[in-house]
Amino acid sequence: MAIVNMLLIMSLIMLCCWFSYTDIKERRISNKLTYPAILVLLVFRIVSSPEYLWGLITGAVFFLIFMISPRSLGAGDVKLVVLVGLVIGLERVVVALLLMCIFVFVYQGGRKLLSLGVTHSVPLAPFLTLGLLGIVVGL
Repeated sequence: MAIVNMLLIMSLIMLCCWFSYTDIKERRISNKLTYPAILVLLVFRIVSSPEYLWGLITGAVFFLIFMISPRSLGAGDVKLVVLVGLVIGLERVVVALLLMCIFVFVYQGGRKLLSLGVTHSVPLAPFLTLGLLGIVVGL
């Protein structure tokens, strides 16, 4: 099972790199990739390791934030968090999200220090990808 999880994580990193690129360039995260990946992972996790389904909690929290304040998050960000949660589980996705917040804070602080101004809209996929990489390297 460890080999399967490692393959899933490597595939997720590749997907996240693509999502980061499209999120930066177009401010979009493709439904054509996220929906099938979520569906396949959901079925796989139900059958093989249901403890990873707890990772959906973070997706639910992001969905609530999106519903309360649609301008604060994109729907693609919500789907990406669901995808990451299904692959790495609740504990690791919480740490990845914490790292994402730290990276966004550093990015915005750097922009402020360089007098570039703080942006009100930040693509989250690159920062979530960095958080995911932090999890993979650190744990």
